[in-house]
Amino acid sequence: MIRFYMLKDKNTSLSKELFLSLLEKNKIIPSKFHYDYKGSKYFEKITKTKEYYITRIEKNILKKIAKEIDFIFGENLTFVEFGSGSTEKISILINKNVKYYIPLDISLDFIKKSSKKLLKLFPYLKIIPKYCDYINYINLPKNTTNTKIGFFLGSSIGNFYNGQEKIFLKNARKTLGKNNFIFVGVDLIKKVEILERAYNDKKKFTEKFNLNLLNVINKKLKIKIKLKDFKYISTYNKKKKCMENFIISKKNQSFDIKNKKIYFKKNEKIQTEISNKFTILKFKSIIKATGWKLKKYWTDPRKYYVVFLLES
Repeated sequence: MIRFYMLKDKNTSLSKELFLSLLEKNKIIPSKFHYDYKGSKYFEKITKTKEYYITRIEKNILKKIAKEIDFIFGENLTFVEFGSGSTEKISILINKNVKYYIPLDISLDFIKKSSKKLLKLFPYLKIIPKYCDYINYINLPKNTTNTKIGFFLGSSIGNFYNGQEKIFLKNARKTLGKNNFIFVGVDLIKKVEILERAYNDKKKFTEKFNLNLLNVINKKLKIKIKLKDFKYISTYNKKKKCMENFIISKKNQSFDIKNKKIYFKKNEKIQTEISNKFTILKFKSIIKATGWKLKKYWTDPRKYYVVFLLES
């Protein structure tokens, strides 16, 4: 069974946020705008590339967690996934003790299709998708189970600017409520060449994923930016300890939006994504600062990646 929840003013508020980001001198587009249906499909392809190690390692860690999940949590569970995407990873963890699954996602089409796909795998599962900006506090559907377990996987915690990951974690704690849990996937600092290969795959899916943001802008703001007038770059910022993705305007260009003119100068960089890398110690300090308690964490033999389990 699938019950669907949608916020009526969702598209309007997102369009406004996108518009305001393009008015800034230093243009930064929040990474959540990547995930329209087409962007979500591109990201699926990225996760299957040889260069992108994150998904492979995280899935292996989740298989370990799956063996422990009943012992840790017991029966009658509700899974809440922030930025659910394809639901491939969550399906590793779902078993007979999981009664409800609530995927929260910004992509309306993708969340519908992935929920239907998951229901075929787990026909007993009650799925309640919610189309929303999951970064904020979310009023979850009632009449689920008392024990709620959140998931924020894929190193998405690294995509926040200016310490906003702390705001997300505080809001997630409020969303899930007291005496509940969240799994958070975190990418660790490693050799620069490994990181830069992961964001510059040979098949150019990451490039297409980033340039697709221009399609999102066109759709939401009703303009006609041409993708061929931009190029993509991604490099590691050693000082900030993060990967930075940009699209760069190849020429001077301007567009009229809502009685205002948006300018892109030649060689101007528009930041499309940041991917912060952490140490275990650094992320433990973030956990403490946001009111969560660390219950346990799992990592891979090379310590490339870690999945933290937090308790509210």
